[in-house]
Amino acid sequence: MLYGSDVHYVFHKWWTYAKTHYLSFQNRRPSDTVTLYYDPLIDYHHRVNVAGTLGLVWQLVPQQPEDARLLFEAAVEQLGWNHLDLLQESTRDRTTLVPTPRGTLLGLMLARELGYDDVYAKLRAHAEAHYEPTRDTESGEFTWGFGLHESYPRGQFNGPMAAAEAMSEGAWWRICNEPKLRKFTDPTVYGVDFPSLCLSQAWYDAQGQLLVIATDAGDPRAAGQQTTFRIGQIDTHRIRVTVDGEPANDWDWRIVDGEVEITTTVGEHTFLIRH
Repeated sequence: MLYGSDVHYVFHKWWTYAKTHYLSFQNRRPSDTVTLYYDPLIDYHHRVNVAGTLGLVWQLVPQQPEDARLLFEAAVEQLGWNHLDLLQESTRDRTTLVPTPRGTLLGLMLARELGYDDVYAKLRAHAEAHYEPTRDTESGEFTWGFGLHESYPRGQFNGPMAAAEAMSEGAWWRICNEPKLRKFTDPTVYGVDFPSLCLSQAWYDAQGQLLVIATDAGDPRAAGQQTTFRIGQIDTHRIRVTVDGEPANDWDWRIVDGEVEITTTVGEHTFLIRH
């Protein structure tokens, strides 16, 4: 198994080889076509437009951000995402010519990650018009249907769409290069009865030794029901708990197995735990 610098060495060695044999850059501009697949048995390169590298670009961002940016810019130009023309999606089935959102979803995430606000705005407008953003008022769930008419929202498409909504510029690079390792030692909230109860905030101020937790009813049908959750990795001595701006009662929380157990109801609440 490879670790740390070994991984970077292997990747950079591979990327140098790939740039020589599968795609090339001239004057900081990628070639118009790249190798999607190489068959060494017949020495054949299956070539596609540079727009077909969006999946590769996403994987490149954490380790080769500049090359990733150049490839994305070339793909944007080739796809016409920097023009005012209507967006045309590729097809998943050449017979039925059914459009697929895969490339657009990658474009949304990459535009967000790399700070191309104009491209993101164009793709987002297309998504709003064609991807069926829907809130189920009964369950409280928000999803996109993508015109698939399926019983359950397709996760492969909803995942990247949600990521594009939630992420900020440089988020993917920071996750890989500046990981928040304190999460393994700071107080941790777990045992949440999801999806009945959701956390809208769980933030720890290490200097002030203050944990802030905000909840809401993930499933409106469960609103008002009693529920519990735990807080681990916390010093249980001299703890002060505040619930919705008031000091907590004895039945609101207790110490169990060296951890804090909070008892509450499904709904909007704010907890401040000082220790």
